[in-house]
Amino acid sequence: MGELTSSNANFRTYLQVIRRRLPLVIAVVVLAVFMSVVVGEVQANKYTASAQLLVQPAGSASSLSSGNQQTISATDMVTELQLLTSAPVVTKATTQLGFQPSISGSEVGQTDVLLVSATASTPALAARVANTYAKDFVAQERTSAINALLQGEKQYQTQINAINSQIATLGTSDSPTASSQITALASQLAVLKGEEAQLQVAAAESPGGVELSSLASPPTGPSSPRIGKQTEIALVVGLLVGLALAFLVDYLDDRIYTKEGLEGVTGGVPVLTLIPKIQNWRNEAKVIALEEPSSPVVESYRSLQAALQFVGRDAPFRAILITSAGGGEGKTSTAANLGVILAHAGRRVVLVDGDLRRPRLGDFLGLRETPGLTSILEGHIDLTSAVQPVPHISGLSFIGTGFLTLNASELLGSTATADFFELLRAEFDVVLIDTPPLLLSDAVVLSNYADALLLVVAAGQSKSKDVRRALKLLRQTRAIPAGIVLNKVPERSGKGGGYLRLPGVRPQTAETTSAQNGKTDFSGRKEEDVVS
Repeated sequence: MGELTSSNANFRTYLQVIRRRLPLVIAVVVLAVFMSVVVGEVQANKYTASAQLLVQPAGSASSLSSGNQQTISATDMVTELQLLTSAPVVTKATTQLGFQPSISGSEVGQTDVLLVSATASTPALAARVANTYAKDFVAQERTSAINALLQGEKQYQTQINAINSQIATLGTSDSPTASSQITALASQLAVLKGEEAQLQVAAAESPGGVELSSLASPPTGPSSPRIGKQTEIALVVGLLVGLALAFLVDYLDDRIYTKEGLEGVTGGVPVLTLIPKIQNWRNEAKVIALEEPSSPVVESYRSLQAALQFVGRDAPFRAILITSAGGGEGKTSTAANLGVILAHAGRRVVLVDGDLRRPRLGDFLGLRETPGLTSILEGHIDLTSAVQPVPHISGLSFIGTGFLTLNASELLGSTATADFFELLRAEFDVVLIDTPPLLLSDAVVLSNYADALLLVVAAGQSKSKDVRRALKLLRQTRAIPAGIVLNKVPERSGKGGGYLRLPGVRPQTAETTSAQNGKTDFSGRKEEDVVS
């Protein structure tokens, strides 16, 4: 899994992930916006027109008898919205229009007004559909309200007939209380007839239900597609999806990108320095310490030299093996540049190309690989014949691989190889050994002849599992690395005169400069005592 799973993950880690995956996020956002624009362009224009309806309280027998004025409640508004799309209204409007209209209803704020919105292919058709549907709904509601009033009037008439019947019966009665009963019934009869008259007046003036308060007008522009709004939504959605995808990809990515991510898998082995990625170099066999000696990359190699001095202050490093977990991670360029830096510091340095599989160190230095190591080990030539001085660099020599052989591991594990490296220790101050990656056994065999081992890891290329496997292999063979070099780190440039802004890379200071001149370094020891 990626660095997001580390216990050391923090806000800075998330920012690094976003920066690292920024092209992916931008691609998702651009794709989302592009798709929204394309969809908007191919969609046919739709127009929406709205008519306004005023909801009114309906009269009833109970309201008239109680004398209370009815009001519109929230429940009434919800009920009207449900009735707006009822089957009788839809059927009537469909019959009139010749097609089933697309209708929606909504409340206007906290008022008693409803909007009847119709969507159609043209502005005029949208207005016509909205007005037709609104009128049909009003007619339907008016019919329902009138029926309710008529039902109430029928109830009054039933009660009036019943009282008239009672009065007629009492009129033929000889009971002494008949007169008083008739008077009471007559009073009830008068009240009922008054309420019935009020109900008839209310039905004539306003039967209740809904009233068409404003007709729909043809809209001036389409309601959909709204390309501007769709683009804004696509931008936000694309950004969210892009960020989510970026974190998912990084979570599943096992590659190492930062010093913090590397330290999470090293098991305590120190990261000595970070080497910036060389811009505009495409697998070119060049030594940047020679091509651009004042570049920030060379400063990083000087930091590596100082770090090695500090790590080796108690046990001087005479032979340093440089390897990596996999191919193409920069071990050969690290060996070549470190050799140049040490030679510039006044050391007698020999670079040994121990990669008997795919030798490249000679290409970096512009020297031949033969005769070389295998020629010496097989007894064809002596050491003097194999050593090639590197042009224009005083104190730096090179020994190539010699002719490649099929039994490389057996040859490197021979007594002759041990004698060869002992002879080099006697002749040179520092021996730098470039080896194949640790996936081959040659590097492990050659580690027996080195005082220190440098493991080169490429940012954005090396996988955590490969680094763990390499360190586990080295521990099993008791070849614990003196440190790790994180190579090909993207440079974070900014203001400030173009100085490198890269965590873990120390600029050259007076202390490191004095160390290079053979003076006392930051560990309190002379350089001769550290890398002698």
